[in-house]
Amino acid sequence: MDTPTIGLSFLAGLLSFVSPCVLPLLPSYLSFVSGATLSQMRDDSTVRRAVVANTLMFVLGFTVIFVTLGVVFAGSALLFPGATQIINVVAGTIVIVLGLNIVFDFIKVLNLEARFHLSEKPRGLFGSFLVGLAFAAGWTPCIGPILTGILFLAGTSGNVTTGVFLLIVYSAGLAVPFVLTAIFFGTATRLFAKIKRHFVTIRIVTGSILIAIGTLIAIGRFQELNIWLLRSASAVSRWASANPGAARVIPAMVLFALAIVSLIPAARRAFGSDRAPVIRPVGAAIASLFAVLAVLQLTTVIDLMSVVSSWLAFQGL
Repeated sequence: MDTPTIGLSFLAGLLSFVSPCVLPLLPSYLSFVSGATLSQMRDDSTVRRAVVANTLMFVLGFTVIFVTLGVVFAGSALLFPGATQIINVVAGTIVIVLGLNIVFDFIKVLNLEARFHLSEKPRGLFGSFLVGLAFAAGWTPCIGPILTGILFLAGTSGNVTTGVFLLIVYSAGLAVPFVLTAIFFGTATRLFAKIKRHFVTIRIVTGSILIAIGTLIAIGRFQELNIWLLRSASAVSRWASANPGAARVIPAMVLFALAIVSLIPAARRAFGSDRAPVIRPVGAAIASLFAVLAVLQLTTVIDLMSVVSSWLAFQGL
């Protein structure tokens, strides 16, 4: 990898998912691609399996389009091998402007949606795939700027394989919440209702990330993150070697703390009432996962500090 953009690409997909043009419409998307009503998706496990299958084909559809765009952008950079600095400045400037627009909304033309509006979904799983293609082909004001940032990262890499990989990771960041929502529809819709209250904060964070990425691209310094990550990996590895006991206990304590935090919503619901805390399945699963990882860390079955060091050395920021 020439640039440390794996985590950033995945984060971009997540930010696209929680954007105002995707998250509020998510139940409608899932209902449309599956043909199921909201109550069926919430209460009928048999219907929910069909929803998951159709959602997988839907995300495959938009992944195909995004990856194709990655090939186009990365491949186009190969046509101008001597103009890397100019391409970086132009690409970085565009990303900065799009980031500023997410925060301040001063380019009104970007508020015009260009999605395909299908009055009736084509039948079957292949129909869900086609809907995914249509979803990705639309240039909405929310997804567009974020996707553009990742596409320019793919383009400035000048490597088609890297471009394809970055867009697969971006698509995964957008796809995973779609699939998890289809599986845990009731829990997810309650969670999304809370997230909607923070759209302004999400917009500011998203715009700030794009501005930072655009600035690094424009000044040709984005690749220098590699050096910082490699130094960080070396520092983590040295500290773990010098302090084996702390390197084993501290990550385990953090994981146990996260397990306890996962149970706080159940305690808050029971606070001030005579009811016993009711732990919902998702909360129980998350708490159990953190607790199991903590035990594995304490018993040296896994070594999280080595995992962190390896990830940084892989440059997967």
